[in-house]
Amino acid sequence: MTLNYQNRGSYRDRIIPAADIAELPPPPYSDSCAVRLPDGDWLDLPFLALPPDFNTAIAYLCITENDFEVEDRLSTAMADMVRYLKPEIVIGMPTLGMVLAASVAKKLGHPRYVPLSYSRKFWFEDELSVPVISITSPDKPKTVFIDPRLIERLEGKRVLLVEDVISTGGTLSAELALMKKIGANVVGVVTAIKETRVWFDKLGAIDPAYPALIHAPIRFPLFRKTEKGWVPDPTTMPD
Repeated sequence: MTLNYQNRGSYRDRIIPAADIAELPPPPYSDSCAVRLPDGDWLDLPFLALPPDFNTAIAYLCITENDFEVEDRLSTAMADMVRYLKPEIVIGMPTLGMVLAASVAKKLGHPRYVPLSYSRKFWFEDELSVPVISITSPDKPKTVFIDPRLIERLEGKRVLLVEDVISTGGTLSAELALMKKIGANVVGVVTAIKETRVWFDKLGAIDPAYPALIHAPIRFPLFRKTEKGWVPDPTTMPD
């Protein structure tokens, strides 16, 4: 049987050297949008249109599908931003946050990191879990667990949470709830991208101190569909 996929699209990201582009061209944009990295080069990411009407899009980072160079550039910038916090342990949110958590932990000089899990192993405990809803899987809530055998690594330690993207704040609010449940001392959160402002209001409603914990080397607004292409909505640009 021959598979015949129609309109499958593609995922293409690229690093654009600073020497090749002085400033971002004005909108509208067709398939992607670039953002300046802390080192001066640009990261170009494809758009991902969102349901239900697909007239709104995000610049989509999928770190497991990015080039190794993109992951390395982002994790280096992330580690540099939070080094001053002097975290003693790094925690990675599944699934994509764990890719960056491993790299950030290494670049901070740590021998390991603590992974969270969407898979319930037989020795896990329901009390050590929280439900999660994210922007890319809004109709399929998941549950995030922590291995009870790893809690001793967090006791009395300064904890840094690592994510790939913060957008609605749904995933991170769950992670923070789990950390509060187990009594972890969260000193900061670092993510590759701050996307839109929805997360700011969501986290702030839970605890006014939460938004100030968030660090990210790059940021993106939402993009609105027009007849000529995608246009950024400046009211959604995160601070």
